[in-house]
Amino acid sequence: MSSILDWFTSSKASETERHEKRSGKSRRRTVSEPTPMDVDGDEGHHSRCSRCKDVIAVSHPDTSPIYFYHRGKPFYEFTNFSLHSVEYEGKIYPTAEHLFQAFKFMTTDSRLAEHIRTQPSARTARDEAGSHREHQRHDWFDVNVEVMDVVLYAKFTQHVDLREQLLGTGERELIEDSSDDSFWGIGRNGQGKNELGKALMRLRSRLRDSQ
Repeated sequence: MSSILDWFTSSKASETERHEKRSGKSRRRTVSEPTPMDVDGDEGHHSRCSRCKDVIAVSHPDTSPIYFYHRGKPFYEFTNFSLHSVEYEGKIYPTAEHLFQAFKFMTTDSRLAEHIRTQPSARTARDEAGSHREHQRHDWFDVNVEVMDVVLYAKFTQHVDLREQLLGTGERELIEDSSDDSFWGIGRNGQGKNELGKALMRLRSRLRDSQ
């Protein structure tokens, strides 16, 4: 009898021990490991979480101004000198600058306008137009901003990559960083009118509204 009792007692003890071990394991599983946020706080977590970085980037978009003008630098494509041809009324203009300068003579001297269109570079087109200023339309300085709007619309709608690049600037201010032009750019003292930048921002709004 005593041997049976000893066996039963031993068996219960073993069963209790096994139960405690299982309970102990179960309890250990309910204790979570410290997370990066527990250890380092919010900053430590966010600094390592790529998803959080994406959320933060969306929540806090870049609002710094975009300066464009210099060849080889970001957003040079926004200048009229970039090598993006523009079609207007059935004719191809090598750059937006060619078209803009030709506009000065379209209603006064069509042959001169054509001469401007066929110049080998944007710079020579601008210089040729400047050397024939006496033949440009008399109201040029009343309509030149409106003409720029027409030229830019043609350029950015005919080149999908430029359109997407412009829309991708969000609400950032666009500034032509030209020290030589205080009308289309900001001039030497940085206080110019920046009319080209303003025209691009108007176009950006127009393209966004048409989506």
